[in-house]
Amino acid sequence: MDTETDRPVRFGSFELDVRSRELRKGSTRVRLQDQPFEILCFMLERPGHVVTRDELRQRLWPEGTFVDFEHSLNAAVKRLRAALGDDADNPRYVETLPRRGYRFIGAMGQADVHDATSIEAPAHRVRLAVLPFTCLGDEGQEYFTDGLTEEMIAQLGRLCRGRVGVIARQSSMAFKGTTRSAREIGAALRADYLLEGSVRRAGERVRIAARLIETAGETHLWVETYERHLTDCLSVQADVAARIAQSLTMELAPDQPAQREVRSPDAAAYNAYLKARFYWNKTADDGIDESVAYFQEAIAADPVYAAAYAGLARAQIARAEYYHERPRVALEKARQAAERALQLDPTLSEAHLALGDVRRMLQWDTRAARSAYSQAIALNPSYESAHRGYAMMLASMARHAQAIREADRAGELDPLCLAVSTSGAWVRYAAGDYPAAVDLCLLTLAMDARYLAPRRLLGAAYLQAGQPKDALRTLEDALTYSDTDVVAMTWLAHARASIGDRASAAGLLTKVERLARQRFVPSYHLAIAHVGLGDYEAAFAALARATDDRDPALPHVAVDPRFAPLRADRRYAELVARLGL
Repeated sequence: MDTETDRPVRFGSFELDVRSRELRKGSTRVRLQDQPFEILCFMLERPGHVVTRDELRQRLWPEGTFVDFEHSLNAAVKRLRAALGDDADNPRYVETLPRRGYRFIGAMGQADVHDATSIEAPAHRVRLAVLPFTCLGDEGQEYFTDGLTEEMIAQLGRLCRGRVGVIARQSSMAFKGTTRSAREIGAALRADYLLEGSVRRAGERVRIAARLIETAGETHLWVETYERHLTDCLSVQADVAARIAQSLTMELAPDQPAQREVRSPDAAAYNAYLKARFYWNKTADDGIDESVAYFQEAIAADPVYAAAYAGLARAQIARAEYYHERPRVALEKARQAAERALQLDPTLSEAHLALGDVRRMLQWDTRAARSAYSQAIALNPSYESAHRGYAMMLASMARHAQAIREADRAGELDPLCLAVSTSGAWVRYAAGDYPAAVDLCLLTLAMDARYLAPRRLLGAAYLQAGQPKDALRTLEDALTYSDTDVVAMTWLAHARASIGDRASAAGLLTKVERLARQRFVPSYHLAIAHVGLGDYEAAFAALARATDDRDPALPHVAVDPRFAPLRADRRYAELVARLGL
């Protein structure tokens, strides 16, 4: 292609601009490294024709360049497929011709917005961000205004389904108290519209103002003020949020059907629920136990409060994932709460998500889990956590192209969320795209260096990428943030054993065993350390305990490259089959 004169090339739902070296899907820029970009350009010069491996060698690695050509080309094509959401076994764009080369088979000049392999298909939609509402009164009421913001985001995601993409809470909250302009926030979040407002409480009255702003021109499109009698009932917040959401939906999506009336909870229950959400939204597992206590308090005050049961289910799942108790116990509590929530209100997206996680982690029923995730996304296509949970399941099943699509969709909806970004790195790690996993981990750590999950994953990705020194340094750094982090200790033990430092690895395992006398220690991660030491019998014994414990990480065993030495053993195949993978 002539990089100076060629116009953008369109295929499927993508547009390739050679001059700016950008690949876009709708309004979203798709990250593509240099070699995959060059391969795509080369194939688009001759769509439908074979581009041989030798031709690609000459174009990408001219004479005098010394690389492992086979490995480098295969890795570059894998990254290209991941960016396009393509599947080598069932390709839509890049067809492999064994021992010959590759052929571009996508339709040119079309915008194919339907993707039968993904739950949620549209390539572009209007994007809206709900900024944190400003508390104009007592600072002790901050949880009230934060709760109003979160309620607004959730309701808008449901009411605007399929027409408006609603940016998720974590990214919106990053602009709390900001002085940046609407245009700057819109650019940072790739949002077309902002909803902002303020809340003032005076005695038994609450006054809420809301404004809809178009970001490009910083134009106020819609302003409305609500004043209500509060008395001792904070549940008015849900009513006001619903009214604002419905008015906003009429502005942006006027053909949406009328929504059913939302039941207002008991005042004391709603107050406890807001406090539970406040603690739930803290980083990592900070506040999880407090969140559970407040959700339980809300349910005690209002036994038919469906949203409180859904929140409790997800908080219990988090307790399992962070090993606050034996996962099987916490997941069983989550199952009961999720099922009760759906009995009370089958339209709760959060309850369907929780049920999907339970089906995946506790019951190992991937078919039922997919159904639950699909329902959660259908009820609220802007629910980033549902896309993230579904991506993690797809990754565990080695359906990597689909997993990356769902993870990227979550990233579009919540670009500044640490958990979403880390999940995006994990699905790429599971797919074997270690450079992309490293990049996303570094991006996440740039947002918060104290967040341990991406630091641990970064170390694992470095190790698989053949950078053991970087892996050891990164995992050792993780222990400087938390010297009792069992996952980091077992992963570091694996890394040290892998490079021949068995004595240090064994010493780390001794420390872990001492910690096991005081608290629950996940056997799944112990198995990783035992594999590094070459003690496969101990690894299988640990995996058997992880099976009994219903360790939430266990489904990763099918795709985590650290378990590759076990894959020839019959017991490994039996475990993968039992997990439904």
